[in-house]
Amino acid sequence: MQHIFHNKNILILISGSIAAYKMLDCISQLKKYNAHIKVVMSEEACKFVSPLSFEAMSGNLVLTEHNQSWIAQSGATNGANHIAYAKWADIVLIAPASANSIAKIACGIADNVLLTTLLATRAKKLIAPAMNTAMLESPQTQANLTTLKNLGFECIESRSSLLACGEMGDGALAEIDEIIFRLARGLHTNVFWQGRDVIISGGGSKESIDEVRFISNHSSGKQASALAIALYTLGAKVSFVSSIFSIALPKQIAQITAQSVADFYTEIHKLIKKAESKPFVFMAAALADYAPKPQKSKLKKEQVGDTLTLQCFQTQDVLASIPPESAYKIGFKAEMDRANAPHYAKTMLDSKQCNMVCLNVITKQNPFGADSNTINILTHDFTQSVSGSKLEVAFSIAKACESLKNLKA
Repeated sequence: MQHIFHNKNILILISGSIAAYKMLDCISQLKKYNAHIKVVMSEEACKFVSPLSFEAMSGNLVLTEHNQSWIAQSGATNGANHIAYAKWADIVLIAPASANSIAKIACGIADNVLLTTLLATRAKKLIAPAMNTAMLESPQTQANLTTLKNLGFECIESRSSLLACGEMGDGALAEIDEIIFRLARGLHTNVFWQGRDVIISGGGSKESIDEVRFISNHSSGKQASALAIALYTLGAKVSFVSSIFSIALPKQIAQITAQSVADFYTEIHKLIKKAESKPFVFMAAALADYAPKPQKSKLKKEQVGDTLTLQCFQTQDVLASIPPESAYKIGFKAEMDRANAPHYAKTMLDSKQCNMVCLNVITKQNPFGADSNTINILTHDFTQSVSGSKLEVAFSIAKACESLKNLKA
């Protein structure tokens, strides 16, 4: 995630809620990703957590009601006041956002340092509510949240959990990972990907031998998961069809489980038909070329004997089955024959009418399941090699897609 947050200026506004302490963990993670953090706390927030804790975590002075300074060392963004902090920000996060703060923001009230800072910034704004269920569900709060959405705020929805009041219900602050994913999307959404339908397949298919055994492969699903995160971050509407979900994903990504090749075929074609515009289909899943006819119940070795012989039949080629006029097709090919791998990838590009093929040559230095990857990208117009963490490679693949010619919605 360092690739996403490096040198980004994130301003966090903390209002009066017991959930304020959770933002210490959020800031800790963002700092590990090389983001720059500044914090503004309301007077009520300071009663729950000391500003000193946030100063220690962020490495910057926490702006509160009592310490505004109008003396800038050099330039207007270096002062410790609401105007300087507002100008400094690339993105603003209000979290936790109390019912009182939400109401005041919706009305444009600016009677404390948090609210004046927010009103003074032109940066993108995200808001994460946290409060008692009844307060959240009240007509006033719901109307205020609607007003904020209409004003351009992006709401990071609360979740159901055991609340500080001792009740179970909606109103808990969103998970920190989800907040970080939403910040990433807020910082990196671009015009090309915003709102585009994207379908990604991942993992290895599992073809049943009987009701307890199956044939599969070594695919970890990590590169497909990284693609899902990267394209979500860039603003795409992502559907992820996979046999395995190896890492936590943003909640806004549709996660669809598929096991057999037949499952992948059915789910992917459903998604293509539902897409509002011509989708990008990234076929990163390692799907079986052959599969046995499943046996009922469980095969017993006493009945089978010393040798189990499986008769396997060719499976449906999901990528080839997608008409090129219905989707932009990005094929993925894993090979171990380094010398002939480019020829095999070029053959896939032509025979399956793909817009792009991502070739992964498996070696000791580039094995299955690693956290880094080297991919050779082939199109009809250009080729390139990309390396790095799987998330960095995913962003490079997305960038290459933006360079494809003759793309129409």
